[in-house]
Amino acid sequence: MIYSVPLLLLTGAYVLFMDVKGYEMASLAKEARAARWVGWINLAMGAAIFIARWALQKWGW
Repeated sequence: MIYSVPLLLLTGAYVLFMDVKGYEMASLAKEARAARWVGWINLAMGAAIFIARWALQKWGW
């Protein structure tokens, strides 16, 4: 679980910054849209897990 947060955040950022640009340059609109969704979902899941772990550690559940 400790590795999942950085992996989700890094892969989400990579997809958003690298893959989306590559698809846009190749004029692949559907793929660029799907890559945006995947990137944002990765970032959201990484942030949610980070916040949940922090809350569990702070309040000692």
